[in-house]
Amino acid sequence: MLRFTTKGAPFERGEQQGRACRDQMLPWFHERVAASAKVPQAEIDSWLKRIGNAYPAGMEECRGIAAGLGLGEQDYFRVVVGFLTTLAPQCTTCGIRNERGEPLLGKTDDLFSPEAGKNVLETTIPDKGHRHVHFHFAGSIWTVAGMNERGLAIAMTGIPGPTLERDGIPCMEALHTILPVCATVGETLAHLKKLQLNHYGFSLLIGDAAGGMTLIEKTGAGLVVLPQNNGAPLIHTNHILDADFARMNPPQLKSVHNNGVRRYATAMRRAGALGNTEEGVRALISDRADVGPICQQGEDGMHTDFGVIFNPVEKRFTLWAGPPSCTKPETVSMESIFS
Repeated sequence: MLRFTTKGAPFERGEQQGRACRDQMLPWFHERVAASAKVPQAEIDSWLKRIGNAYPAGMEECRGIAAGLGLGEQDYFRVVVGFLTTLAPQCTTCGIRNERGEPLLGKTDDLFSPEAGKNVLETTIPDKGHRHVHFHFAGSIWTVAGMNERGLAIAMTGIPGPTLERDGIPCMEALHTILPVCATVGETLAHLKKLQLNHYGFSLLIGDAAGGMTLIEKTGAGLVVLPQNNGAPLIHTNHILDADFARMNPPQLKSVHNNGVRRYATAMRRAGALGNTEEGVRALISDRADVGPICQQGEDGMHTDFGVIFNPVEKRFTLWAGPPSCTKPETVSMESIFS
């Protein structure tokens, strides 16, 4: 997994990322430019206007990425908009409390074969806001998990949500807004309630250094805080769990829904054996069950690209920089990153 550090204002950080990812990602972008040639430019421009009105700093960072990649802005945004508006992120998350009551947030991130191996770990030192680390697809601002210097940790899965012709942010870019400005579960919930999504949605497992932890579902139709389940593990895959909220949103893609339901069943079956230990979560995200494995190796075309467990109280995370079932984990402290 490629790792790099970016510093400064949004455009500067984007340009630094683009340079760091150029060798890995420029061929992929060139292929996607050709594949998206039939998408009308007016449709691309409409998306860019709506996103730019809602998140100008994000647009500046993307312009920087294009510059760093050495790719024209029109080609870069054609690829990003086309991919972002057809993307259906596949992931599994699991939150438990250890024997000391500290929250542990586990996550796997699943990609289809052409994108597998293209997640990166970025350390960000912004000109404004909290320093943080975040996992995302290379050459983008599509945050899928991360932790900041205050101990706030987030881990997402993708869920179906409406596409709305209004100013707003697609779900993956919306997640990029959290770690620089929030420090607690409460601050994150307040931030998310104000955030306007206009495409797809996410579940988000959130934990903080004070021991807070919650699981939410968020789309352009609203936000739901899921029950704490009397201390049972908080588990999510890729279908909406709140029945009322599910009726307010479009159905999930059939193959994604079926795959997610199988993984959810596996996680729920194993939930009782997790105990209150990090070892239990490690075993879960490395699971290779015959049906519905959490660590995927081609099931429905999906491949688990990495796994991570955050401990917000101790401000550290355990990372599998590849499929957890066959990758050696490493433990990283936030202090060591920012010292």
